[in-house]
Amino acid sequence: MAVGRCEAIREASMFSRRLLAGSMAAGAAMLLGACGGGTGNTNTSPILVGITGPFTGAYADPGIAIRNAGELAISDINAAGGINGRKLQAVPEDDACDAQQGTQAAEKLLTEKIVAIVGGYCSGASIPESDILHRSGDLPFITAASSNPKFTEQGYDNVFRMVSRDDAEGPADVSFIKQFLKASRIAIMHDNTTYAKGLADSAKQAAQASGMTVTYFDAITPGQKDYTAALVKVGTGNPDALFYTGYYPEFGLLAKEYVSLSPSYKLDGDSADVDPSVIKVAGAALTNPGITITTLPTTEFIHNAKNDKFTSEYQSKYGGAPGDYSSYEYDGMMALAQALKNDGGKTDAKSLNAAIHAVKISDGITGSIAFDNKGDRPAPEFLAVHAVGNPPAFQPIAIRQNGTWVASS
Repeated sequence: MAVGRCEAIREASMFSRRLLAGSMAAGAAMLLGACGGGTGNTNTSPILVGITGPFTGAYADPGIAIRNAGELAISDINAAGGINGRKLQAVPEDDACDAQQGTQAAEKLLTEKIVAIVGGYCSGASIPESDILHRSGDLPFITAASSNPKFTEQGYDNVFRMVSRDDAEGPADVSFIKQFLKASRIAIMHDNTTYAKGLADSAKQAAQASGMTVTYFDAITPGQKDYTAALVKVGTGNPDALFYTGYYPEFGLLAKEYVSLSPSYKLDGDSADVDPSVIKVAGAALTNPGITITTLPTTEFIHNAKNDKFTSEYQSKYGGAPGDYSSYEYDGMMALAQALKNDGGKTDAKSLNAAIHAVKISDGITGSIAFDNKGDRPAPEFLAVHAVGNPPAFQPIAIRQNGTWVASS
């Protein structure tokens, strides 16, 4: 698209946002996407990268940790010379884990002349954000944490995922409950969000396929103060275990109420429940022997020199430990930087998407990084953890190796 026309579109976009903040802005933003970053991306100006996530609201802790990790990665990239001498610059935008706010965040980032987004926590926000980027010129979106399969099943060429998919985690979680917890009857509870419902559906399908009896399948409403009635209802089906799919604030409360009720069944959570903030919610209740969490290898359970260095840098800069998906965000930003370097610093969307698809990094914090034609990475070996000590801290109790769960040494 001609430079003069791109500049005119930018001016029209800013004018329309001031007057309407609605459909005119969205239309102008879509045209902006085709400009591939526009004249703002000269040989000396910074390359702008959006970071989305929940920076406010109930899930702000992991969202802020993703933002911090992205900014730390950019700092390290720039310290090493940037992209052919040009620096990267982060442009964070809060999506609050909300579909509408996510759409607005993506539209706003387009007017900021970003070349890509690296971030995203809740699938319910990341999926509509990916749709905006697709319809606005296919700007790349590398998500750090959004695991609902739909993110990479829309037929888009511009989406990439750093974590495993829910249809990989669901069967792994169920196999832990069956093999390691010796359960034949399973209850499944979710919070009806895009992420949780997708994982619950995957778990239900896997449980039935393995011959387990599903005694309960229902949702709770996030943000409530008491889920005792739901836990009691679960017990009426006489399950051996309850698998909860949802986020850590609700799991923390469920854990406390589970301990108070002392039911006969066990309680297992998912990857979104192992966030360090769950300890603030549940406290010592998490040390109950009936409570476990099955998860992909999140930051605190990755043991290699690169993660040690990253964690130390993160703690030094931000005064606290990184979040579950901080390492995945860091690696996602490194993958984008590698793609930009490999492609000679080109920032047009078509060229950049092809370069990301071609990325091969053998020594990322989270392992080797390469994407299939949909934008997914191979699923990792999942693990199960339990909290011990005072204050509580999570420790691995089992790891899944070649489809079989074995006790951690």
